[in-house]
Amino acid sequence: MLTDAKIFEILTKWNFWEKSSIDAGFPREITGDILAYIDGTEIIALKGVRRSGKSTIMFQMVNSLLAKGVQSKEILYVNFEEPLFVEYKGRNVLERLYKVYKEQVNPRKFSYLFLDEIQEAPAWEKWVRAKTELKEAKIVITGSSSKLLSTEFSTLLTGRNVSFTVYPLSFREFLQFKGVRNTSDNVILAKNKSLIKNFLGEYMQFGGFPEIVLKETPEMKEKLLKQYFEDILYRDVVWRYKIRDIATLKNIALLYMTNISNLSSYNKIKNTLDVPLDVVRNYSSYLSETYLVKEVMKHSFKVREQLRNPKKVYAIDTGLRNAVSYRFSEDLGRIAENIVFLTLLRRDKDIYYYKNHGEVDFLVRKGVNVENLMQVCMTNIENNKAIERELNSIEEGMSQFKISNGVIITEDWEENIKCKKGRVTAVPLWKWLIS
Repeated sequence: MLTDAKIFEILTKWNFWEKSSIDAGFPREITGDILAYIDGTEIIALKGVRRSGKSTIMFQMVNSLLAKGVQSKEILYVNFEEPLFVEYKGRNVLERLYKVYKEQVNPRKFSYLFLDEIQEAPAWEKWVRAKTELKEAKIVITGSSSKLLSTEFSTLLTGRNVSFTVYPLSFREFLQFKGVRNTSDNVILAKNKSLIKNFLGEYMQFGGFPEIVLKETPEMKEKLLKQYFEDILYRDVVWRYKIRDIATLKNIALLYMTNISNLSSYNKIKNTLDVPLDVVRNYSSYLSETYLVKEVMKHSFKVREQLRNPKKVYAIDTGLRNAVSYRFSEDLGRIAENIVFLTLLRRDKDIYYYKNHGEVDFLVRKGVNVENLMQVCMTNIENNKAIERELNSIEEGMSQFKISNGVIITEDWEENIKCKKGRVTAVPLWKWLIS
């Protein structure tokens, strides 16, 4: 039985009511953007894949409040994956936790509530809305499902929330974790070029989950990545969506992870696995909603044409993908493409692929305007036919959309190439990632 005394014991274990600061790790690039809303009335929602660093960002926000003079007892942190909270299925769990906190710790003052993995709490949306409207608390929540923090949540809280997506570490953040800082300084950049390129190899193989980056050996990294994959699959998909055919779900996930950046269709997966089309469509949607994979549609100004064409699918993290697909060295080009895709996502770009006579990996759009065309080409510079093919595809797109710039991301080749319609910039992957 979950008594008030037990609730208080659990809350005391997780909170920092006698501290003036807490260990919150390295600052993330997104933290400053989030902190801009800490004094506002909006509910702050942090969404993203499990283990991407949402809880750490919460702790960084707590530190910011403490530094501004907020008393530690005015702050409550609740982890709803605490086993006893998960077991207690009462719809009033949030109110019970809040009541114990107010009675035992902070009876009179305004509260800052940090509610981690909020989707585990029944009827949380209405409770959060009520506390916000009564101006009792500033609320920050996290969740590992884009659906929970978009559809139901936004319908109930339209105009009352601001949301941010937290991804695994960018390459710039990865370098900070490794002790390479101020990469915008050309002197530091020149001095550390070889080291940065070496770290890029590690980043491509093991990805950017913060805890993985800090593990010491490849064996430890791989073992933990496999556990992440299982946790996302079982805790965020199977349990949440009450999946019974777990084998088919896992096979679809592994197909996507193995074939990153390839064109894919639900019909092709249906035929490969011999399962109903609706199952493929639904399971793919669940994998996307829990951030395991992301889809990129063919560019078209007609929605029907976008839906009719095959999609390209990318993994949320290359390390996660490599750990379960057992492929790496032969896939360096596709891994690089996956990393470029994730970097564009972090930069809030609208991303498509372009296909006509040729194919371009990424068409970047803002509204209805095409901003850029990007190829990822990790082939040797001596491979003239491959280079020519990539250039021709970009030039075709530049001509169609009447833009004067394109980018080819390469392994080492760096050059400004004049063409009929403008300029194509060839830039090494490591340099583009830290730009």
